Amino acid sequence: MADWTENNRACKTLWTSLKIMNQVFVNFEECGNLKMKDLTFFNSLVSNAVLINEATMIADQLDNIFRKGRGAIFEDNTDRTKAIGAMVAILVDGEKQVRDMASTVDDAYKFIAEQK
Repeated sequence: MADWTENNRACKTLWTSLKIMNQVFVNFEECGNLKMKDLTFFNSLVSNAVLINEATMIADQLDNIFRKGRGAIFEDNTDRTKAIGAMVAILVDGEKQVRDMASTVDDAYKFIAEQK
């Protein structure tokens, strides 16, 4: 995984997206070390099927923010199904960290510099 750094657009975009979605309530520096079980959607008391469903909704929202809100495009050999599947795999693992999610996001999306 690349370092959790404000210089990485995947990290910065993931953090701002999670904040907008009210999934995290910490500053950027602290967010990278949060575990998936620390996100507000995560409920360890529900069935695996329900957790997967919740994670899929979060991944779908993130994909929409990345592509429609931030202008990201998919990396070569990646599509929406693969990107969402990769994010869901991280989201349902309570011990994975937000920095792991950022790495997955970075592998799936190209965050194009904003045009002025």
